[in-house]
Amino acid sequence: MKEIGDHIWQTVGIENGPHIMIIGGTHGNERTGVEVIRALVDQDFQIDAGVLTLALGNLKAIEIDERGSEPSHDLNRTYRSSLLETEPTGTYEDQRARELAPHLKAADYVIDLHATNKPSEAFLCSLLGPEQQKLHKFFPVSKVLSDRRYVLGNEPVTTDEYAETFGGTGMCYETGLASDTYRVKEVLGELSGMFSGMGLISGQPTPPGETSQKDHYELTLNILLTEAGFTWAPGFGNGSWESFMAGQTVGYHGEELLVPDYDGVVVFPKIAKHLHVGGSVGFLAKRIDSDKI
Repeated sequence: MKEIGDHIWQTVGIENGPHIMIIGGTHGNERTGVEVIRALVDQDFQIDAGVLTLALGNLKAIEIDERGSEPSHDLNRTYRSSLLETEPTGTYEDQRARELAPHLKAADYVIDLHATNKPSEAFLCSLLGPEQQKLHKFFPVSKVLSDRRYVLGNEPVTTDEYAETFGGTGMCYETGLASDTYRVKEVLGELSGMFSGMGLISGQPTPPGETSQKDHYELTLNILLTEAGFTWAPGFGNGSWESFMAGQTVGYHGEELLVPDYDGVVVFPKIAKHLHVGGSVGFLAKRIDSDKI
């Protein structure tokens, strides 16, 4: 593989094919993605067709094993569509996003490898169109979370959203718990199956695993921390996919109750060190029928 930028590598096949980009370490403490990228680079992974670009995301955060280069900094909230047309902000995350953005724009498919800071089964995050579902089938997870209304950032701000803005297809793969790396080999196998299935390497695609049927969910609420504080109700905030019923108290903004009027689930509840006023405490989502979107 050829290094074409700072911790950005690329290999090109001799035949025409899709351009796939895979990123690990967008959040520096999410180690599975980092180790997957390093393993592919170390073995000098080659393809027969198309283009494969590999990148490590937030290099400073990876070095210090933290989510961002500084508390409250987040590379995956930095990819606004106007990124390359605006003045630099001076943060490392902005600088690194500008280095990665041209490669995100050039790729047909972008897979960003993430992990959660509280317990969760593995799941996918993406839109639910046919091109996204072309990727979904290679990963043996049972849940896909979409954010077509940009609840997370109020506008496109993530790697996969940035790719989508410029005509590509993006997907985030939440591989498990951030501190665990026991799934590295498994994720490498899933990616190998995807490379086969998408025509980058020859051979039969690796079977996707025990589940191909996926339940679809959509983000509904970004719970923001205010000066009043926030407390999860008993049974909530310990990990993703905790379910609640319409009318059930999920948490408290100070003395004010958070009571959704729909059945749903908690996703991405934050750990204490990642909390700051104005930032997310966690998110709510609800199950949807993708055929009716």
